[in-house]
Amino acid sequence: MLPRISSKPPKQAWLWLAPYVAIGVFAVAMLIVTAILQWRELDTARSALEGDMHWAERTIESRLHAHQDFLAELGREQEFKQLTYETFQVRASRYVRENSEILAIVWVNTDGKVEWVAPNEATATFVGEQIEGNRLSALQEALRIRRELVSPDYRDVTQRAVHDIILPVQRGSADLGAFIALQSLEGLLRSTLPAVFTTRYSLTVVSADNREVYTNSSVKPTDRQLSGLINLELPNNRLGLNIVAYRGGGAWLPFLPAALIIVLTLIATVTLILLRRHARHRAATEEELRAAYAFRQAMSNSLITGLRAIDLDGRITFVNASFCRMTGFNENELVGIKPPYPYWPPEEFDKLQNNIDTALAGKAPASGFEMRIMRKNGERFDVRLYFSPLIDTNGQQIGWMASLNDITEPKRVRVELERAHERFVTVIDGLDSAVHVADAQSGEILFANRAFQNIYGFDAVGRDTALVTSPCRPPPDAYLHDPARISGEELPCEIYDGEIQHALSGHWYHLHERAIRWVDGRTVRVQVAADITDRKHIDEVNLQQQKRLEQTSRLITMGEMASSLAHELNQPLSAIANYCAGCVKRMQAGNYKLDDLLTAMQKASSQAERAGKIIRRMRDMVKKGDPNRQPIALPELIDEARAFADIEAQRTGTQIIVDIPEDLPRIVVDRIMIEQVLLNLVKNGIEAMSDVPVERRQLRLLARLVDERMMEVTVSDHGHGLAAEDVEKIFAPFYTTKPEGMGIGLAICRSIIEFHQGRLWVSPRRDGGTEFHFTVPTEECNGDSNE
Repeated sequence: MLPRISSKPPKQAWLWLAPYVAIGVFAVAMLIVTAILQWRELDTARSALEGDMHWAERTIESRLHAHQDFLAELGREQEFKQLTYETFQVRASRYVRENSEILAIVWVNTDGKVEWVAPNEATATFVGEQIEGNRLSALQEALRIRRELVSPDYRDVTQRAVHDIILPVQRGSADLGAFIALQSLEGLLRSTLPAVFTTRYSLTVVSADNREVYTNSSVKPTDRQLSGLINLELPNNRLGLNIVAYRGGGAWLPFLPAALIIVLTLIATVTLILLRRHARHRAATEEELRAAYAFRQAMSNSLITGLRAIDLDGRITFVNASFCRMTGFNENELVGIKPPYPYWPPEEFDKLQNNIDTALAGKAPASGFEMRIMRKNGERFDVRLYFSPLIDTNGQQIGWMASLNDITEPKRVRVELERAHERFVTVIDGLDSAVHVADAQSGEILFANRAFQNIYGFDAVGRDTALVTSPCRPPPDAYLHDPARISGEELPCEIYDGEIQHALSGHWYHLHERAIRWVDGRTVRVQVAADITDRKHIDEVNLQQQKRLEQTSRLITMGEMASSLAHELNQPLSAIANYCAGCVKRMQAGNYKLDDLLTAMQKASSQAERAGKIIRRMRDMVKKGDPNRQPIALPELIDEARAFADIEAQRTGTQIIVDIPEDLPRIVVDRIMIEQVLLNLVKNGIEAMSDVPVERRQLRLLARLVDERMMEVTVSDHGHGLAAEDVEKIFAPFYTTKPEGMGIGLAICRSIIEFHQGRLWVSPRRDGGTEFHFTVPTEECNGDSNE
């Protein structure tokens, strides 16, 4: 496939490495020698520094001991009363003049007041001065321990670093006072150490807490390798003297020999490299050619794309291994052949010949040719062929290079994807629900099915969803999440689920919207809008029917109680007639008193009011109206229901017992609805006890708080009870245990209680009978929900 190149001659690498090794060994040896010489120089300097430090330590200590001895001598004379003020002035003044670091020598009493000062002209302190602060503390400590000590350093009036050498004086067991020598640290170093010493070293006095007290120079040494510390152990005070040697010649001087060795080594190495490069110049061309050949051969053999080169006449000059695997022909069978090629199917000759003529004319499309060829065994497969000019080293075109890609499988996959997409679009477009996908950030509609386009227009894709769906869009505060701020970790998540009416068409839609990750990775909003207009209409019709059914139930209840109500109304009407007839007779006879007539008319008026209340309750019970939930006291509601039930209870000899706590909160219900439930349950209980003895005919109304949100009401009777199978079916519509019943009363009662977010259930009593329970919301619960 490619011309063969001779194998690479063996290399003798050790011949070229030997000079580098020799230069490296020489450079390392020179660096080691230089390092040894510098180490010896540094060791000599350290030895000199250590000697100077020992000398300085002895000199300073002997000076301090001399000061302490002088103060001790003064103290002994003062103890034995041999020292007068004049003698003190003479001896102390002479000692101060001989020792320049001593600023003054003073005698203080036990309270720290200066009584003697020598010399008289000293400015560091004055007679009568009271020492304070750390100085006074040091004096008191010296008197306490009865030993000499040195106070912490302080600044005098000239801001010099000074400390006190304190010698307490006692006579017997009594403290007389103390001699204090004010010593300047600067003067101590200047008087004890010669100028040549301070010139060679940087001196710094530090306290016990490593605080700098005094330094002889503001210039800090740049090289602190040669340094040391002298500890001056003073009584009750410890000072340190840092000594750092000044080093001349600059910091770069020790590195100069090593730098010269490295530079010379680099020069020798570069020279050797240039010589080697010159010797390898002729071999480099062959090496590059061998590498290029190996690269081209490896690339050609590793490609899954078939490569074929032809000359300007269409003759095959090169094929790679992949091309041979695709067609089933080997290299010898293809190289040198002109069109028609052996892998052309006979039925495709005309099309393939036209393609090769177009390519040789330089008019091959950039997208290549899609065509069908065959393998050596006759199997057909689809390929795409791309052409590009083949240029030689002189820039002349010598043919065409073609790349061949097997697209049989990708083409099959593409066809399957197209079919799957068609099936998907067909299914989505076949839905009655409107479906669309919009970008969560920009709001651009990316996809919309036919139902969505029928509602909002067939140009909806690509437009802003906020503008397109504005007639049927939830308010921003109704969304569970802000679509523009949903992170990738929260996906998928629900954004909105609810019902909304189209502002223009009036149709009702159930909107369900979720945020998901789209095929390209971005966050999108998928909205499904199902038309629920018919369901809304059916719900409204059902609601109207429920209302009519409830009204019918009330009418039936009133019809069943008509005779009892007529008897109840007969009493007040008869009383009114009797009162009126008696008044007429008395007035006709002329035998009457005005007070008697007024009393009779008042009684007639009260009986008329009683009859009116009965009629109003009947009218409220049967009138048609929308539910109106309002807070009402449960005892008031039970009293109104008992007004109807007492008639039937009196007729059957049933005793109604109400057991309700006084501190119950009000309930939030529709008055007529709950009154109907109570009346229905009470009526059922009375009828259930029609066959029991009169003394057992007791109907109880109980109430209790279930929790802070709900109240439970119980209607308990002593009747015959319910069978187990009736308990399961008692609330089913049109199911009844009464021979003349319709089976809608309890079903309506359950729907009324469920409308109030409550629950209605039945349970048997232990000693016979049945208990009906229902729950209703309290006023506190309703207030919380309204918030």
